[in-house]
Amino acid sequence: MNHKLTEAQLFLLNISFVTGSSILMAPGLTAAYARNDAWLSMLFALGAGLLLNVIFLICLKQFHYASIFSVMEQAAGRYAGTAINIVIIFYSLHLAAYVVRNLSNFMTTSISPEASSFTFQAAIILISLYSVYYGPNNLARVNQFYTPIVMVLLFVSFILVINQFDFSNLKPVLYRGIKPVWSGAYTTIGFPFLEMLLLFSLTGYMSKKKNIPAAYLFSLFTGGIILVLIVLFSIGIQGYDLVQRQTYSTFELMRDIDIIDLLERVEVLIGIAWIFGIFVKITICFLCAMLGFQSISRHSTYRPFLLPAGVFVFVLSNGIHENIISFSDFVSTYWTIWWFALYLLITLTMIVGILFKRHTKTLN
Repeated sequence: MNHKLTEAQLFLLNISFVTGSSILMAPGLTAAYARNDAWLSMLFALGAGLLLNVIFLICLKQFHYASIFSVMEQAAGRYAGTAINIVIIFYSLHLAAYVVRNLSNFMTTSISPEASSFTFQAAIILISLYSVYYGPNNLARVNQFYTPIVMVLLFVSFILVINQFDFSNLKPVLYRGIKPVWSGAYTTIGFPFLEMLLLFSLTGYMSKKKNIPAAYLFSLFTGGIILVLIVLFSIGIQGYDLVQRQTYSTFELMRDIDIIDLLERVEVLIGIAWIFGIFVKITICFLCAMLGFQSISRHSTYRPFLLPAGVFVFVLSNGIHENIISFSDFVSTYWTIWWFALYLLITLTMIVGILFKRHTKTLN
């Protein structure tokens, strides 16, 4: 099958990737450092994410927006490029494992405490592998249908709690100075703005590559603004002292919605939106890894690698952290520097390739 992605599909995939696993966790991660200025932290993180991705796109443009795996091999040579591609594959599967663990943590703490986490992990991995099996078009079309619905559900949910918004919860602005705001921004630059590097594995499928920068950056900006508003609403309604103590504060916020006994448990809408975003993010991680395996193995298809990758992610998701506290601490402390290391590796490799004129012939 000849898979091609349109600008609209790339735009919506990016939004789902950015907001998916961040909808519930971004308020708590930023409020832990910036308190009532957490929304400013999210805004600064968005600005830093845009700047870093603009630099990345400028370098990628020299390689005519080919798939990141092809670019690495062209810029660094076959052997060094293969080594870098293996690193990218590991990052993809590692991120998939973290997102899978994030989902099971959420389900067993907020939705169904009596259930086994293994059930949710196995289910989401199998669904994602099934989607990857049929290629990027399958994911893009499903996402194109559901993302507008998810965004409407999210918008309606916040409309229903806007009457509880209290501007006094946002004051005083910058009372503790700029340093806590930057500390809060640090936690979310890597999660999710640097993780978006994985989406450049899909650029080879774009039908009109000249439109990639506009679609990519506008979707990043749109997804980032959604996260800023989510943090703003969470702080404005609940106050930072409550938000910073909750791992999934956005979900807890929606528990208060009760419209004349007609609409109850509206927080389930947020749960649905988040789980769909989780599905998209995990699927993109698997798809990126599979394309990497296909590239380094020179195989005609990536399907033989699906099951081993799924087993690896399942095992890794259960072995990375003992509990949700250590999981959250690692993400808030090390996640950004972990992903910035990959960003530097790929960006510097492209710059070296450009300096040595290796970008004149591009693999697709």
